[in-house]
Order: sequence, then structure tokens, then C-alpha cells
Amino acid sequence: MSANNRVVVIGAGPAGLMAALAAAERGLDVTVCERMPHPGSKLLASGGGHCNLTNALPPKALAERFGRQWRFMLPALDLLPPEGLRQFLAARGVPTELDADGFHVFPVSRRAREPLDALLADCAKLGVKLLVANPVEALRVKNGQVVGVESRLDRLEASLVILSTGGMGYPELGGGESGYKLARQAGHEIVAPTPGLVGLKLAEHWPGRLAGIVLPDAAVSVALPKRRQAIAGRGELLFTHHGISGPAVLDISADVAELARDGNAPLALNFSAARGHADWLAEFDRWQRHDGRKQLVTLLSNHFPRAVAETLCALAGDVEQVKAAEFAAAGRERLAQGLTAMDLRAVGTEGWGRAMVTRGGVSLKQVDANTLASRLVGGLRFAGEALDLDGPCGGFNLQWAFASGRLAGS
Repeated sequence: MSANNRVVVIGAGPAGLMAALAAAERGLDVTVCERMPHPGSKLLASGGGHCNLTNALPPKALAERFGRQWRFMLPALDLLPPEGLRQFLAARGVPTELDADGFHVFPVSRRAREPLDALLADCAKLGVKLLVANPVEALRVKNGQVVGVESRLDRLEASLVILSTGGMGYPELGGGESGYKLARQAGHEIVAPTPGLVGLKLAEHWPGRLAGIVLPDAAVSVALPKRRQAIAGRGELLFTHHGISGPAVLDISADVAELARDGNAPLALNFSAARGHADWLAEFDRWQRHDGRKQLVTLLSNHFPRAVAETLCALAGDVEQVKAAEFAAAGRERLAQGLTAMDLRAVGTEGWGRAMVTRGGVSLKQVDANTLASRLVGGLRFAGEALDLDGPCGGFNLQWAFASGRLAGS
């Protein structure tokens, strides 16, 4: 087969394998180069191995959750929307189902291995060649057109190269800068990468004393009132040895990380998102009327783990031993403020070793949304997390990987 019919896909994650499959379905000669010893390492680890593939949102609503550049995603999501992905997998023996929340979509088996094996089996049937432990080290470009790649094992000729190398998160699973280096070689601008969907490190030490404790419904917001757009997260919050993590934090972590680059990012923590300042003041009044002889720490322990209650009382002015009947107005105000808007300062994130996605990557300004083709070099396309798009937890990023891979290879 001539070089005009040859495709090289760089990266064997969900975007790369979907791109390879789409290209092979067109009768093209496809080779996938993967730098890791095995394909799909990040996919296998997604969702703790259970693999939250997508969710129940329609394409437009799903894209809007990616932020201001969401319209770029529509051609890919129109080609392979969430329901289309589920049908694609079902046709290959991987049925999916909505979680109990009616939103998140998982394989019925809850095993990430199943969708990966289905993609690999289809690629094998169509003659896709998979070269593992074979990082691509350079693009070969001639007269503004890709003519192949230089890999560790070989020089490969190709008229189409699809760059689907992912982002920088979880280096032990293949994350790194290799894709950005290749894109730069072709003249593409790279938006500075920032860890996303990752825990935050705090300047305060007291959260470390609560490491391992989970608040079931907390809210975290960026305490910068002059910002045009609010940054806030809600859900489970996990205290860690160096700060906070969990769903309440993960979806805003990249925004916070960007703010913390030049110093501390101020945060406000509501320990129980359903309750506001006035709610707690009313609760303190009830304590005074009905439980006046009980200590505050005992009453607060009815709402939070004992260690959390003790910490809140200490931060409110060492009121652990104060009885409800003796709780003065100033102390009530301090405790209510601490419960609903505890001041925190984020100084960074847990880093690339724990980052589930990358904020930043190949600038969308130099990529055609309708084909994911480079506007600078002929025969070069992009897919997945290598592009400057990242979404929240909940199947958003995997859906983009599958859909963009399908478009890039079609």
C-alpha cells in the first residue's frame, strides 16, 4: 500500500484507538505508536477501574461544561454523541448503563478492561498495527505536509498523522510533554499546561490533622468577589495530609491552580453546603433553648465527625468546653462564619502525579474544529486531551476522547 494510504496514530489511549479504528474502517493502512508497554493505561485506571465512559447530557449541554471554547467540540460530539458511544460499545459486546444517579454511564460490568479490549479487538480485525514501547520522537514534514514520523523503533512513512498523546497527568501511566513537543515542531502554539481534577494544597496546617475524613456535602468557592465568573464546587470533600480533595474540589482545581501561580488563591469552605449562616445561628438558638447544659463540641458532633467538631470549635476561639446556654453572640457569629465560609489559602495542587486531566495543550486557534486538522501543516490532526480542552468529573473527558478520536480518523 502506498504512503498516500498510510496513517500513523501517536498514542493508544481511547482517542488514539478510536481514531485508528475510524481510519482503518476507511480502508487505510494504520499504525499506532504507543510509548508505554501496554495500550490504554489511563483508560484502565479511569474511575478507579470502573470507567465512567460518558453521561446522560445531550451534546450541546455536555460541551458547555468545558467552558468558553465549548463550541469547538460540537462537530465531534455531533458525530459521536453520548448515546452514539453507548450504541457503538453495545454493538461490540460492551453494554452500558446509567448509574443510580441517572447521570453517569458505566459498562454494566464496571470493568474498564471491557471497552479497551473491544477497541483493540476491532483494530486487530481491521489490520491496525500496534507498536508499544515505541515513542514517536519527531514528525517528518516536507513542504508544509506531513510525510511520516521518526519513532524509537523505525522511520514510518505516512500521509496522515493523528496526534493523540494525552496530557501530562499520571506520568507513570504515560502522561508527559511528548505530544506538545511534536506539536511545537509543527509550529503549533501550546497553552501552558496546568494540573486539573486534582487535590489542592493549602497554606493552613489544620486540615492535615483531619486527613482521611470526608464531608458528604461541602462547598468550596474562590473568595475573589471581583471575578466576573464564580468558581465554586460542591459535593464530597476529603481532607488530605496537605489540603483538600474530592468532588467539591476537583472540578475547580485547575482554575484555582491558575490563580495560585503567582501566590495564594483565597478560598471559602462551607462544611455543609445545604446550610447557610442564618441556618446555623438559628440552630445555635435551638441549642440554647433545648440543650443549654451540653457542650458545643458535643452538639456539633451530631452534624460532623468529632475531630471536625473539635477543630471548628478551636478555630472559633477555643469554645469546645463552652455550654450552649453560655454561648455568647460574638462566639456564635465566629462559629457560623467558620462553618459556612472558612478562610483557606490554596498554594498549589498535588501535582501531575495525581492530576486526572490537563488544563492547556495545543491551542484551538490553529486547529479546524470540523476535522481536527492542523491549520499549519497538511496531514496532521489532533484528538483528545492533547488539545486545550478539559471538562469536569463525570465522563466528560472520556466522551471527548472517544468523539474527537472518531472525528480525527474519519
